[in-house]
Amino acid sequence: MDYLMTCKRNVVFNPGETIIKQNTSTTHFVCMKEGLAKVVAEGANGKNVILKLISTHSLVTAGGVISDDIRHFTVTALTTVECCFIDSTRLHTILARNSKFAYELLKYNNKQNIEMLNTLIGLTQKYMPGRVADTLLYLKNEIYKSNPFRYKLSKQEFAEMSGMTKESFIRNMKELEVSGIIKQSRSEIEILNEPELTKISKNG
Repeated sequence: MDYLMTCKRNVVFNPGETIIKQNTSTTHFVCMKEGLAKVVAEGANGKNVILKLISTHSLVTAGGVISDDIRHFTVTALTTVECCFIDSTRLHTILARNSKFAYELLKYNNKQNIEMLNTLIGLTQKYMPGRVADTLLYLKNEIYKSNPFRYKLSKQEFAEMSGMTKESFIRNMKELEVSGIIKQSRSEIEILNEPELTKISKNG
């Protein structure tokens, strides 16, 4: 790791700034030291899907760093993000020299790929209420780890996480609120009936 860190550049990104851009070359990989960012698959006509959120102490390659040298996702800061860029050629060298490090990186990348695959399965196989439930449970349990939680996402970003239009997301959230399953304010969501929300998630 010391070998990697001798060729790093520390950078601070403001909310909304692009950390990694889809379809650019993988000259560096990124270690997020602090902050919250979104991993986005950019589609045609501006139709984007947020595959996951990444936070403090995450390793970001956006795919391709040890395969085709192309970034397959865009990563954008949601909060102020501090990260370091490390030359990918150094990563290639240490992977060739250190089998234990290579194994751990492979395991880490596989975990990320499985998470994103599960997200895509949910987006393609579940109805809107199930997708919204997935998003809310993911934010509560994996990202903010609190209930209620204060969020840094726009309604459009919520919609892109749930695979629907902003209007559809707002409508489904309102239905959950009327049913007494959640309570929402301008920047905070509280899950009032998690068993019922989990049931909606499982039933799709």
